[in-house]
Parts: sequence; C-alpha cells; structure tokens
Amino acid sequence: MPACPAYEAQPRESLAPRGQVYNVRALLEGRLEMSEGLASEIYECLACRGCETVCPAGVPVGAIMEEARGLITDEKAESASLRYLKRILLAGVLAHPARLSWLMAGMRLAETLGLVRLASWLSPKIAARAAMMPRLAPSRPLSARYEPDGPAKKRVALFSGCIASHMFGDVNEATARVLQRNGYEVVVPPKQVCCGALHLHNGLPDTARRLARENVEVFEDVDAIVVNAAGCGAALTEYGELLEGSSAAESFASRVVDISAFLVREGFESPSAPPSAEKIRVAYDAPCHLFHAQKVTTEPVDLLGRIPGVELVSHPNPERCCGSAGIYNVTHYDMSMDVLESKMADIAPVAPDVIATGNPGCHIQLSAGVKRSGMTSEVVHPVVLLERAYRASDP
Repeated sequence: MPACPAYEAQPRESLAPRGQVYNVRALLEGRLEMSEGLASEIYECLACRGCETVCPAGVPVGAIMEEARGLITDEKAESASLRYLKRILLAGVLAHPARLSWLMAGMRLAETLGLVRLASWLSPKIAARAAMMPRLAPSRPLSARYEPDGPAKKRVALFSGCIASHMFGDVNEATARVLQRNGYEVVVPPKQVCCGALHLHNGLPDTARRLARENVEVFEDVDAIVVNAAGCGAALTEYGELLEGSSAAESFASRVVDISAFLVREGFESPSAPPSAEKIRVAYDAPCHLFHAQKVTTEPVDLLGRIPGVELVSHPNPERCCGSAGIYNVTHYDMSMDVLESKMADIAPVAPDVIATGNPGCHIQLSAGVKRSGMTSEVVHPVVLLERAYRASDP
C-alpha cells in the first residue's frame, strides 16, 4: 500500500494493489459482475508498477491490470463515449503514423490561430488539460541513417516513438547525435510505428499486438534498439510476452535498451566542457517504466554525474510516480494532480535548476508541476544535457 500513489492520494483498499488484484480475481471467478463502476475503479490504477518493485511475492500487477482492461473493452463495460473516443484517437489515429502527422499539423495550425485558447475558454476542463501541453515545434523528421564519428563500434536502431517524435523531436535529435559522437552507426527505420503502450494500458491489446508485429518486422540487422522514452521502452522489452511464441519478438525485445543504460554499459566519452556557462543543480526524477518495469535505476544518474558543471541534488522518492501515467493526467486529471502535488512537494525544497527525466509523459507532467509550484526549473532529458555538453566541448 505505501508504494501506491493512488492509495496515498485516496486511501481506499480497492485502489491499492491488493484490492485491485482481489477485485480482478473475483471478477474472473464469477464472484463479481462486470459493471461500469468496477471498470472505473480498475482504471483508477496508474499502472506505475511501483508495487511490483516492493512486492515480495512478485505479483505482476501491471500485466494483470492490462488484461483486466482488455476484458472491460470486450464486455463494453465503459461508457459508450469513452469507448468510442479511445477507438478513434488511440486505435484510429495514434496507431497510424500518417494520420497522426495530419492531426499534429492541424494542432499546430490551431495553436497558431489561437483556436486552442478559444476552446479553453469554452470549457475549464479543456483549459486545465491544454495548459499542460508543450508548444508544438515545427516537424523535423529524422534522417534514415547517421554515420558514426570514426570507425563504427556497432550498428544500432533508434526507436523514435509516435507522440514523442512530434512533441520532443529535440530528444530524438540529441540521441542520434550522442550515438554518432560515440562511434555508433544509427539507423531510423522509416516504417516503424507506435510501440503500443497506450493501447495496452487502455484496453486495446489487439491493436498493441498489430503494432508489435509491424515493429518486429522493420527492426532487423542491428545490434541494439535504442529507446529514449521509458514508456515505449517498457512496452518494447515485453514484446516477447505480448506476442507469445514468437522467436522474432523475443529477439527484438532482448535488443531493446534505454539510451542512458546503453551509454553507461557500453561506455561513452565524457564531455570536456559543461552544458552551460554556470554550474547547474540537477535533480533526477526516475520515470516509473524505466525504474520499475525496465529496472534501469542507477545508469541515468551515472550519466548525469559525468557531465561537467552538473551538481546532482537528491530529493525524496525520486522513483515515485509523478501522476502522468500515459494519458492518466487527461482521463483522471484531479487524481493526477493530487499525485503531482506530492511529487513537487519532494522536489521543490532542493530548488534544482534542472529536473532531468527520461519519458515524454513525465516531462509534460513535471513541467506542469513546475508552473503550478511557481518554480523556474527546466525539465530536460538526460541525453539532451549530455548533447549540450558535447556541443560546448566542440564549439
């Protein structure tokens, strides 16, 4: 229970991991009937998997909740409006790169014309959620291939993501340049698709499996598949379970690695100059699906510690969920903000110049927390700080 951010915000037994698993088991055994109320309770779980890290019995709560949400979809236990919205946005748009690109182009135009602010005036709920979103930079597609600086150590593929490729293109660019700098040939398969994480978390496992099969087919002949988004990385490393019985999926999953873990384990060049003229205080906040799902715990801190001019400052509970949880901060805004408030109460006292985190959703959520708390911290991916230091080293 103490590891559960939902239970901390609303201390009800049914929200805690034990209560959630009990309800799912009772449902499968016929002791509980599926209902909209039960479905709503199951979706209150943030799926952060913090409970898995501390569970002495090793109960796979994340997988149980994903299966339960698939059952909710099958039995149409949610409201019709929510069910159709997920089908349209997640299955109909996010799962198709071309459609997502058109949506993002429309959002950029709406932002330019001020239509987003207009929609916000019409609805306080829309305004609260819109305030969290970062400004959409012009789309800058990655090249299909990046030559290494010097002889190639290995050939690696970069998983660019779906939403991340549109909202956090700078992270993808920094990742490619850092890998180049350290002697890796980088390929970016143009036919890659969404990892399927949001579909799994929201009761659309069939769509997630289709996306997994497509990704497995296009990532071939590489030594590693490098990921810079924790949620994507967690989903990709579990393709072997998602596509049970597929040796190709197991091979794919075994090569997936987070950028911080890859650099620290393989070795990387330490920059000779700091990323900025002044010393910066950096607090690292661990994304749940990097820390709890992928078990990448110390490598991001090790990477940051080797950047000149960076003073690492620690805060309580850096591995605790920030409340983003995929689209949880959209579907469960109030609970998400309660969890975020607890997170910012831990970070604010150390007054960092930079909050480093390795996941797009966490980036958005923590940026919102900085605004709500009246702080001035910049939220940055660790690899972006490293790339800034490399640029400063070679002006």
